[in-house]
Amino acid sequence: MDGNGRWARTRGLLRMRGYEEGAGALRRITTRCRELGVSEATFFALSTENYQRRPSAEIRFLMKLLKTYLIRERPMLMENGIRLTTIGDISALPADVQETLEETRSLSADNDQMVMRLALNYGSRQEILTAVRRICQEVKEGRIDPERLNEITEDSFAAYLGDPQMKDPDLVIRTAGEYRLSNFLLWQSSYSELWITNELWPDFDVEHLEQAVEDFVSRDRKYGAVLDGVSRENSPGSGGI
Repeated sequence: MDGNGRWARTRGLLRMRGYEEGAGALRRITTRCRELGVSEATFFALSTENYQRRPSAEIRFLMKLLKTYLIRERPMLMENGIRLTTIGDISALPADVQETLEETRSLSADNDQMVMRLALNYGSRQEILTAVRRICQEVKEGRIDPERLNEITEDSFAAYLGDPQMKDPDLVIRTAGEYRLSNFLLWQSSYSELWITNELWPDFDVEHLEQAVEDFVSRDRKYGAVLDGVSRENSPGSGGI
């Protein structure tokens, strides 16, 4: 969700105002995803790099904004049957934010219409490294036979990632004209379709989402192979963004 700071700067406003407007865009897009029948939507809310390197005052503001958002959007989640979950190192967040996050997750745990996943203090390389370390630990403890490591498959490896229930995203949307993945879902997005727009995140609205989905539907997804005569239903995909 890129461009919050640039949105504010071009209007002579503080960066914090851009983040506030970005939270509004998050609500609009989440609701429209649910209406469109998207099964999962993952939003890169805060990278590990940003959490570590941004000025402390800005991080404090972002944590306050996150806590407010988690409380304010509970009715939206419940009305739309959306289950909130996260990926990333949540343990590093302030205790009050962790508590509010857990309350919202618990409240929405039984919702089954869509998954809304926030990537918080998240980095994909770190996620993959953590998965490898967990496997090594299980080998050390005797829970995985070191002579049978060749039996570890892509599916079994994915079970060690941040959210074992997460489906690979069909579509990755990048705002603010950025042409890179920026350490986001590197494992999961191997065959995702990319859609890039110059719109800054606070200006990203339902019509832009609909353009992205319409473009996605028109693409011929081959997953590195020739799939002539193979229907979209028989190809990988989860209806996720």
